Amino acid sequence: MRKSSAHSQVLQLVNIMRIEEKARSCTNREEARLLIRESDQAKRALWGSTDLNYGC
Repeated sequence: MRKSSAHSQVLQLVNIMRIEEKARSCTNREEARLLIRESDQAKRALWGSTDLNYGC
């Protein structure tokens, strides 16, 4: 079970990377914003909060 969970997490991470790559190659700012939002939602689903907190 642990192996499939790790595999699922890797697939989710690859999907996030694909979304972010699409956002980087956008020529339309609104489309990029939508993709960034989609990426943030996928990150939250995978890791929880996407807010960076370095002990502040």
